Amino acid sequence: MAVLQSAPLQAQPQTPGASPRVLLLHSYHQGLPWTDSLHQGFVAGLGARAQSSVLYVEYMDALRIPLLRPGADTAFAEQLAQRYRGRGIDILVATDDAALRLLLAHRERIAPGRPLLFAGANNFREEQLQGLENLAGVAETPDFAANLELMQRLHPLAHKLLVVGDATATFASNLAMLQAVNVQQARPFIIDSLAGERVDDTLAALRQRASDQLVFLMGRPLDARGDLVSGPQVAAMLRQTVALPIYSAWDFYLGHGIVGGRLVSGGQQGRALADLAGALMSGKSITTLNRLVQSPNQFAFDYRELDRLGMEVSQLPQGSQVLHRPPGVVQRYPQLFVAAVALLLVLATLLVLQILYGRRNRALSRALERELTLLEALMGAVPLPMFFKNNALRYQRFNDTFLRFLGKTREQLLDQTVEAAAPHVQAMTFRSKDEALMESGGMQVYETQVTAADGSLHDVVFHKAVVRLADGSSEGIVGAMLDVTDLRRIQRDLRELNQELEARVAQRTRDLVCANDELQRAVDSLSLAQDELVRSERLSSLGSMVAGVAHELNTPIGNSLTVATTLQHSMAELAEEFRTGSMRRSSLDTFLRNGEFATGILARSLERAATLVTNFKELAVDQISDRRRTFRLRGMVEEIVATFTTNHHERCPQVVVDVAPDLELESYPGALGQILQNLLDNALTHAFSDSEPGEVRIAAIASGAGKVQINVSDNGKGIAAADLARIFEPFFTTRLGFGGSGLGLFVVYRLVTQVLGGRIRVSSQPGRGTMLSLEVPIQAPARGQRDPQPLVSTPSGAQVEVPAVSLHLREDLLDIRELVESKAAAAAAVNATESDKRYLQKLFDRLDASFVSDDLEAQVECDFAFHIAILEATHDPALVKVGAAVIQLMYGHIRGNLSGMNPNPRRRASLREQHRMLFEAIMAGDANAATALAAAHMAFVRAEGADRKAGPVDGVW
Repeated sequence: MAVLQSAPLQAQPQTPGASPRVLLLHSYHQGLPWTDSLHQGFVAGLGARAQSSVLYVEYMDALRIPLLRPGADTAFAEQLAQRYRGRGIDILVATDDAALRLLLAHRERIAPGRPLLFAGANNFREEQLQGLENLAGVAETPDFAANLELMQRLHPLAHKLLVVGDATATFASNLAMLQAVNVQQARPFIIDSLAGERVDDTLAALRQRASDQLVFLMGRPLDARGDLVSGPQVAAMLRQTVALPIYSAWDFYLGHGIVGGRLVSGGQQGRALADLAGALMSGKSITTLNRLVQSPNQFAFDYRELDRLGMEVSQLPQGSQVLHRPPGVVQRYPQLFVAAVALLLVLATLLVLQILYGRRNRALSRALERELTLLEALMGAVPLPMFFKNNALRYQRFNDTFLRFLGKTREQLLDQTVEAAAPHVQAMTFRSKDEALMESGGMQVYETQVTAADGSLHDVVFHKAVVRLADGSSEGIVGAMLDVTDLRRIQRDLRELNQELEARVAQRTRDLVCANDELQRAVDSLSLAQDELVRSERLSSLGSMVAGVAHELNTPIGNSLTVATTLQHSMAELAEEFRTGSMRRSSLDTFLRNGEFATGILARSLERAATLVTNFKELAVDQISDRRRTFRLRGMVEEIVATFTTNHHERCPQVVVDVAPDLELESYPGALGQILQNLLDNALTHAFSDSEPGEVRIAAIASGAGKVQINVSDNGKGIAAADLARIFEPFFTTRLGFGGSGLGLFVVYRLVTQVLGGRIRVSSQPGRGTMLSLEVPIQAPARGQRDPQPLVSTPSGAQVEVPAVSLHLREDLLDIRELVESKAAAAAAVNATESDKRYLQKLFDRLDASFVSDDLEAQVECDFAFHIAILEATHDPALVKVGAAVIQLMYGHIRGNLSGMNPNPRRRASLREQHRMLFEAIMAGDANAATALAAAHMAFVRAEGADRKAGPVDGVW
């Protein structure tokens, strides 16, 4: 039975259960190169994981002491099971066939249910994994095809291959594979197998072989005592016995006499095995791994054998690993500058030797002359000025570039000091630098100015070094000059350019800040205008309600007045009969009957009028004061509906109220009434045609969490999908000129979100009606003694606080209009399409024709349409939106200006000419001219408008 060798490894003690525990079982013994390299590769591949895991290592020693006795493997497995019982092994690892066979047969006894990994399994195939669970590994598959092709290419004259092996079953299997691959080659080898059990027999057989044969090492024979000879020893014996090229498919022979080949590497096998183990340690399941990793073979060669056989490294496959390769020139001289200095030292040494020995050695003199010529050629080929000074600081060598730079001849500088090459002041600087370098004995780099051949000063960087001989003595100074004049000039130009760019950027930044401030002022003024229009819209709705209530009061009050007049006349007749004494009983009875009937009519009419007045007072006070109070929602809704139906009884839709009678709110009934009135007005204007009034339903339910949901729905036309997202925007309407102002739903959105503290949603399908859902708190958010500053809100959530100031003046709106129209004119000149230009031509022709007529309304309409068309030609959504709002706000101002200027022929002609020039600039695509003309037009409007004394027009001064 084999001796079980144990070598447990634990780099750092771990808390039980905290670190993965691995049992590694090697088939062979410790000290066998294959096993050692595989083990080292496995540990190296684990890396940091080796420090955080517990690794137990066992050796079967199956080569030296195989398990041949029946039941020996079971006994061996039982020893392992006893030894590691209670250790909690997490992963089993086997190397080579013997260990794999044992663990496959007995792993449930050693570590039940744990994964098994392997490496070095000879010729292991994918189909062998079928039926085996929790198993993955690395196959050991020699690449015989690549090795055969390599030997045929490197040795085209060799026809016979001597295969050295042993008596093992593994060798027999590999030999069969080699022979099968060989017959598939274009030029097969004649294979002769030397598979003796004793190494001496194999060596004796090899000595008798011819020199044109190749050796392929595949086994490890036994020595004379029957002991196993290691792979490196076998390779060394073969190399000492024969001079034939020896190849193999395993790397443990490399470096001991074989040339090389595509080798199975024990280290690479171990690293691939470590990758599988590391994946399991990181928590991956074995089912997610590559269960069979192909053999990681690589080309590797021994340079000493290549050199012995006269083979070049360039003949080897690309990417081959070459051992024992001598260092090249690059490794010897990594720095070009150091190489040049070393060359100068060699040349200086040769010069000294030439002086010492003289003519005694002509061959040495000629060699030295060649080296000097080479040095001069090298210095001459370098594009930089170079020189060499001796210890006396006199020029001994220099290249032509150096002479051209200084404008000197060779005779003027040879064996001269620096004073012969530079002016006195510069020469003193150079000498002091040279003396400091000779004293320090190192290298020196500095920049200074040098007078060139043309008399100009050049910026030059000097690179100098002391030349030392082999004995350490100094020979002089070697130096090179780098002219950086152009570089410094470019750097100065760049600094000046950067300063100029920084100044331009700063100016541009200031301009942008000013433009942004100007635009912000315009936006603020526009927000003020929007807020004022919202207030006007609320008051206008109150005015409409007043007119309706007044009309409704006319009937009962008129009836009361008629009855009272009739009763007064009857009383006068009765009084006359009483004074004259002609009063009869029948007259008194008639007067009493008529009086009773008249007073009944009078009481009912006055009661109806009182009810209308009471309802109107409640609504009016709520809408004007926005006071908060507790009220029943149904009663308030019915009051709004009664007022609405009274005002629109001719084409009023049927309004159905579905609100619980006991539903109370502590909120702002004026704001809620305004919301419902606007929604009813919106349905009347947009949802129904004149002939089909339709139905509106108002429903309310308590939705929980202290909120109430109010749904206002109709069965009208619905809203187009393209318009649905814009209905809450100010000034958006599909009925401009037909009763739509574009502010009704904007007011609703603002009152719901800012006053009532709720939310509003809309859903609609064209042809099937619309429903607006309000969700508001039963108890509205608390407000102080004075209302907070109003917020102009949009559905996107953007909010702008409006300061508590008085209404903006006409000049504010004129500023906004001037900015918008100037920007729009320039953008239209650049962006207008051919279709836009045709439309502008049509509108301009109408506007131009209107100036020769007295029809003010036609002129206002044409002017309004022309400026809107310019906005649309910009194709800028933001500019179109802001511009359209401003022009609508300025409608009264536009109409007032035109009405004031029309009677004056000069003003009318000026306006006509201004519009013509603006139109021509836009059509010509001249953005600058268009901007200037638009600004000039607005300046004219300001100046002429200031002279008018007509007072406010449409509420705008």
